[in-house]
Amino acid sequence: MPLNAAIPLTTDANLFEFFRERVDAAARQRRPPVTQDTVFYLSNLLAEQAHPEADSAPTLVELRERAANSSFAESVTWWRRLGDQALVGVGYFREHLARRRISPEYYAEMGAGAYATLSRLLHAPEGGFGEVFGEMSERFDSCADIVAEVRDDGREHSPADIVRLFEEWQATGSPRVAERLRQLGVVPARFGGVS
Repeated sequence: MPLNAAIPLTTDANLFEFFRERVDAAARQRRPPVTQDTVFYLSNLLAEQAHPEADSAPTLVELRERAANSSFAESVTWWRRLGDQALVGVGYFREHLARRRISPEYYAEMGAGAYATLSRLLHAPEGGFGEVFGEMSERFDSCADIVAEVRDDGREHSPADIVRLFEEWQATGSPRVAERLRQLGVVPARFGGVS
């Protein structure tokens, strides 16, 4: 199947498996790849996002405030929601953030910080979610790139989308975006003789 062909979903599809295959493929391209526990977590997160909550999402600052001022159990929930919302924001909605003039770096700092806090709160001597959140904190940008790659995997790109990708590559120099452009038949090169 061509990379830019639409991927059909049926109501019987197991969303977790659908995302796990794509997350796993994207994760294997990272050096070093993220652990399988993180692949599992990211797959589950994307499957959860397919069924958004009915209420409006609180801002990252509101989530951090709730996390800092709650009981332990509630705090874990709010820190996780903060990290997840920031990760999905950077990985899935980077262009939307840029249009709203919200820094993806701000989202990345908030998300990585939330996952670092979760890692400390859930630290256990023999692995568990503490280690997953620790990896997601340390490798937040890689995790966001994996989410972005999964998003791009089944998406058809219009000429305007390709121009936006090229502009994103010029602004960020992202190797993931450069590779995506190559897959779409565009060889990224900087203007002014520098490549």
